[in-house]
Amino acid sequence: MLKAIHITCVALSYSLFLLRGIWLMRHSPIMRQRWLKIAPHSIDTILLTSAILLAWQLGYTPFNSPWLAAKILALLLYIGLGMLAFRFAKTDSMRLVAWLSAQLAFFYIVAAAVTHDPFPSL
Repeated sequence: MLKAIHITCVALSYSLFLLRGIWLMRHSPIMRQRWLKIAPHSIDTILLTSAILLAWQLGYTPFNSPWLAAKILALLLYIGLGMLAFRFAKTDSMRLVAWLSAQLAFFYIVAAAVTHDPFPSL
């Protein structure tokens, strides 16, 4: 059940990130809607909570699982790039590069999680 919640939140989080990026690049007024400021944080909170509970339940730590340590570092990169894309970038080209780079970080996180390898062959 916990894994299903986690995977569902991964899919929702990425789908919403993808949509928000498209809307951002198109300068869509939907980006100003209140729900769009709340939903990603709610989904990501459940995602992070389920990740921590899964790791605890399965006995994984960043110290005994190098893939998990790499995944956490990539998550920090993903968050930073997402903040750059949606808040701090001053130009559309900077936003686009940050948004696309964040997606690469996301796909790395998924690959590391699926393979349990910090160097998954992509």
